[in-house]
Order: sequence, then structure tokens, then C-alpha cells
Amino acid sequence: MKKKVQVFSLSLVIVIILAALLSTSVGAQSPNTYTSIILTDVLSGAPVVGGMFVTDLQVSITNSAPPVLGVLGVEIWVPFDSSVVTVSDFDDNPANGTQIEVKNGFFDGNLVIGANEVLGPNPAISHPPECDTRACVHIAVSHTGGSGPVTDKTGTVASITWAGIAPGPCNFSIASPGALPGSFLSTSSGGLIPVNSTYVPAITVSTAGTITGVVGRQGSLAGHANTDVVALTVSQSEAGWATTSAGGDFSLAVPVGSTYTINAWYPGYLHAQKSGVYVVGSTVSIGHTTLIGGDAKQDNSINILDIVLIISWFGQNSPPVPPEVDINDDGVVNILDLTIAAGNFGRYGPTTW
Repeated sequence: MKKKVQVFSLSLVIVIILAALLSTSVGAQSPNTYTSIILTDVLSGAPVVGGMFVTDLQVSITNSAPPVLGVLGVEIWVPFDSSVVTVSDFDDNPANGTQIEVKNGFFDGNLVIGANEVLGPNPAISHPPECDTRACVHIAVSHTGGSGPVTDKTGTVASITWAGIAPGPCNFSIASPGALPGSFLSTSSGGLIPVNSTYVPAITVSTAGTITGVVGRQGSLAGHANTDVVALTVSQSEAGWATTSAGGDFSLAVPVGSTYTINAWYPGYLHAQKSGVYVVGSTVSIGHTTLIGGDAKQDNSINILDIVLIISWFGQNSPPVPPEVDINDDGVVNILDLTIAAGNFGRYGPTTW
């Protein structure tokens, strides 16, 4: 009987040890932590030949239960087809190579940058296999101070401005997630954090189409330059942007084969809008529009609050008068600005092109 008890006790000890080891293993795998590396879709600009567009590089971590992991270091490789797109150098300094814009978005302390470079295929330094045949953006960044290791956040670590040089798919990817060398996250003690998912958009550079037109400004005494004009896709993302010349002319480069909404605005004026602009050929003209003046509050409507604001600055020179109050851009707030607003009282935007 005593021998049976000893055998049972030994078995119980073995079970307890195995349970402890299993618990340690599961904890090391961090089943309650989810991480992602993300290259966003186009945030501005147009993926067209001769055009430029911007995407952000983001990191995300979520801890749903202990043990909590925190990210204090990020290293990411982004392969791309260098025959279709190239990277616009953020600091415009050829001496230090092509670089991207590193941002405080995920990290919030003083950024410590270990790598910020754009490399050709098969670079001389250690690199993931995906970069054997494709050019790669390579970034490594941490921070000091701030909130310390990041435990629950999605944020931007860098912005990349791409330039389209030929039609075709960009073939973006996140190289070797969770591997060395590759794209990975690090704890404050130098431990690797598994990368659970990655996302890259399927962006194709298209042959450029052109939208042209003319935007005038009612009552302007300084010409019609510097009005902003933007082309928006059906999903309301920016596909192209331009400013007008002194005569109000503009030319927007956008991908062909899509339908756009064109918006124009200038301080002190209601927005103007043209919907359903389908670009299938090389150039589409949408004609002339005149922006309606008097929106001193810049809320896309003209009412008593605009009148009161103009009166409060009456007789003063610009600057320091806000440009949206000096409606006609003649350098002083006077009866001309007031009558423009009064004449358009009750109108609101966007006005029809």
C-alpha cells in the first residue's frame, strides 16, 4: 500500500511539473497578444505615371489579457517593384541616400532611428530573401522616454511618398514577418514579438488622365491663383490635387477609367463641386466655375456670423487680418468685403460647378 502511495505521489509531481512547463510555454507564445504590420492604401495623390502618392507604414498591438507584451522596437522591410514606382527622398539630400519620413504616431517619445533607407535588389547588408530580387524600404526605429513600451495601440511609424514611373502593379509586401532578418517587433529586453498579420494594398500605377478647368473667385482683386482643387474617388479618397494659376486654370493628373468628384475651395469662399467626372481618355475639361465669397467663418455657409466677423475687422489691414476675412484679397477689410458677404447672405456650399 505504501508503495502505491509513493507511485501516486510521484505521478502527481510529474503532472504538476508538466503543467507548469506547459503554462510557461503558452505564456511565451502570448496567445492574448495580437500584432500587425500594415502598409495603408493611398492617402493622398494619384498612382499614375508622372504622379506621386502617399502611403503610411503602421504597427498595431493589442493585449487582451496577461501576460502583457510591449513594443519598444520595430524593424520593417517593404519590397516593391522599382520598375513601376520609386521612393521620393523625404529630406532631399542625395548625400545620405533616399529616405522616408519617420513619424511619432506609434511611438511618442524621442525617436531613435537605426535604419532609414531605400535599397536596390540584393543589397550588401543582411536582408530578407524577398529583397533579393526587389528593391526594399528598410526602417528600424525605437524611442526613449514617452510612454515606454507600447501595449495597446495602432499608429504610424513612417510615411512613404511614391512616384509612379511606369504602368503596372507595385507588388508591395511586408518581408519575412517575424523572422530574422525580416520584419519584426521587439520588447524592451530585446525579445522578439510574433507578428500575427500583415496587410498591403494592391496598388497599380495607371497611365495618367487629366482633368482641366478654370476656377474664378467672385470680387477678387488679386487674381485667381492658389485655389485648391482636389479629385476624390467614389470612396472619398484623394486621387489628385492641384492649385490654380493666376488666371484660375488648373490641371489634375488622375488614373484613367474612374469617376471622380472635383472640389475647389479658397479661404473666405464657399466650396464648389462637380460630381460624376468620368476620365476615360487623356483629357477631360469640366469648364469654368466661380467661387461665391463671404464665408469668413469657413463653415461653408454665409450668414449673420460672417457679417459680424467681417465688421469686427473692418478698416484693418491684412496681415494680421485672417485671409478668410479679407474676402477680395486687397489687403484691407472694407465695404467691398462686407458687400460681397451681404450679397450672398443665406447661400451655402458646395455650389454646383
